[in-house]
Amino acid sequence: MKSTKFTGVAAVALTALGIPALLAPSASADTDKVRVDNVSDSQKCAVGKPCFVRVRLVGSNRLSQVTISVNNTVIGYAVPEQDQWDNNAATAEVTWVPSDYGNYTVTARQDTSSGSINYNLSNPNSTGSFSGMFPTGSAG
Repeated sequence: MKSTKFTGVAAVALTALGIPALLAPSASADTDKVRVDNVSDSQKCAVGKPCFVRVRLVGSNRLSQVTISVNNTVIGYAVPEQDQWDNNAATAEVTWVPSDYGNYTVTARQDTSSGSINYNLSNPNSTGSFSGMFPTGSAG
């Protein structure tokens, strides 16, 4: 009988020890947002001109190095900087100089987390719609 009670107590104790491990947050970071920005308000992202790829990261490993690629080609690595207005977030950026107009997949990868956007870089000299001025896609 004592053996049965001990087994029950041991099971409760082991369960109590295991619950915090199951409820503990993941140690990985999340790639919250990926975007492509102009270098300045007066310059537009264009072929042969620099553009910024900016990534917002959240999570406990948010300050770990980020790898940024365009169409599956790595264009740079960045160590995120802690956001001053949000203690749980950081921002990383690299400079990208596109070599041609077209549709690009921009991806940021950190540990096991990644986020991507589709970015359409339109030739400003061609006729057409304004659709190439805005990035499309989602992060996650």
